[in-house]
This record gives sequence, C-alpha cells and structure tokens, in this order.
Amino acid sequence: MTSDKSLARRPRPKAPQNAALANHCVLVTRPEQQQAELIATLEAWGAQTISLPLLSISPPSAGAPAATLRRSLLELDLFDSLLFVSTNAVRAGVAAIEDYWPQFPVGLQILAIGPSTAALARELLRCEVAVAEGGSTSEALLASGLLGDLKGKRVGIFRGEGGRDALAEGIRQRGGRVDYFEVYRRGICDYSDTQLIEALDGKIPTALTITSGESLDALLALVPRLERAMGIAVDKTVKSIRADVLAMPVIVPSTRIEKLALAKGFTAPVDAGGADALAFARALARFAEKTDPKKSD
Repeated sequence: MTSDKSLARRPRPKAPQNAALANHCVLVTRPEQQQAELIATLEAWGAQTISLPLLSISPPSAGAPAATLRRSLLELDLFDSLLFVSTNAVRAGVAAIEDYWPQFPVGLQILAIGPSTAALARELLRCEVAVAEGGSTSEALLASGLLGDLKGKRVGIFRGEGGRDALAEGIRQRGGRVDYFEVYRRGICDYSDTQLIEALDGKIPTALTITSGESLDALLALVPRLERAMGIAVDKTVKSIRADVLAMPVIVPSTRIEKLALAKGFTAPVDAGGADALAFARALARFAEKTDPKKSD
C-alpha cells in the first residue's frame, strides 16, 4: 500500500519530564494512528523521535470477508465473550459494531490484550473490560484465568486480517468456539525518497521500535531505500547502514517478537513486556542505563 501523504512536521515538543533517554533518537514505526502516544512518551523522557510508520491500517476486504464479518456482527448478542487484541482492533471494531448495534448488547464479557487496548475499549464501549495483569500477550491472557470455563462458550476475537492463531487455538483446546471479527487490513507503507528525507529531517536513529514480525520485515526491506534517501540528502554515497540498523537496540512488545528479531539478525532486541508506550520507554531506559559507560562506572 502506498502512503501518498507527505509527513507533516510536528510541533516542537515540550520540555522533557526527565532525561533518561536524552542520548537517544528513536525511530517510531507504529501505524500512523498509534504514533502519538509513543512519541509523546519518548520525548517526555528526553528522546528525539523520527516518525516513520511501516504499516498502514485500512478497512477490511470486500466480498466474502465482508459478508462473514457482517454475519458475525448481526449475531453479536449470541456471544459469551468478545476479545480485542489491539487498539486498532478496538477502534475499527467499535465502529463496525455501532453500524449494527446502536445500543451495545448487555451481558457480554469484554476482554483486551494489554492495558492500552483495555483503556481504549473501556472508553469507547463504556463498559468493564478485563485485562491480564503482568502481561500483554495472547499467552498471558490464556494463562490469566480470565476466560474461565470455555466449554460450549462462543468467543469473538476482534483483530486485523491474517493475525496470529495462538489465542484461538488456546480457546478451542479448552472447549470454546471462536469466531474472528477481522475489522481492518494491514498494508506496507511505501515512501518516496522525498518523504524519507523529510521524515529523517537530518536525524540519525539510535534505537528502533517494532511491534510485529511484519514490521521487522518491512524495516529490513526499507534499509536500501533509507541509504538512497540519506545519500540524496547529503549529496554523496552513503555506506551500507544495514549492519548499523541490526546493531541498534530494537524495543519489542514480547519474547515472541524478540526471538523473531534475533532470527532476522538483530543483535540487541529488548523485550518491553507489553506494547504500551510506557513499557517501551521504560525498556529503552533500562537498556540505556546498562549500556551507558558513565552510569556503569
């Protein structure tokens, strides 16, 4: 998917609340709709940021997928539990629900993966939302006991098209029935040289944020384009930056993504233990504390 929008310059950030990340410039790669909170948090901790979404979020596919989604939405009141896997799933899911249910059905258990997802679901649905403590992954939710006895229960999972099946498999193993509400699509952002130059704005990243295996692949595919853009910006050939990118700390939300990063050649992945902005900032601050020679003396 091509991103035609020019990357608008953001206002100058407010003075940082602390300087824990003062020596870092962080490449923020989340989809555009999820950038603001993470950027604000990182800058509040003293970091510079570069906004470069790698994935775009768009409406779900038409045809058979749309028909399946419509049938599930019409049967919403027949479910026992609804589960939202991300803030994107909440935004798109609530919008889809409101098209069919002016008043949200009562008696449904609502669950979310991660505190940010839960907070947004509470705000938009105006109801109680359960979230696993101490973990922001599908595995943490399955281990939490929040789903209870699933025998004969019907669970709806709101997600993007083509997401992971680990959560659904865990529910089925416990006797539950799973229906997917695939309420959005992910696409790869495509940038022109001019857009990349504008996004970098003369800054060189020292750390990366990644939230999925797709983002890892998109970043590695973009490296040659970044080299070209940097070369155009300084009017000379830029040496390969692939090794530099692979050596940067890359903040990820889970051990699963950490393992994927290692498998793809990244040497310093850092598991934040969650996908929310504060978890990412704290993880990078811990990494900075360990690797700053002045602080380790």
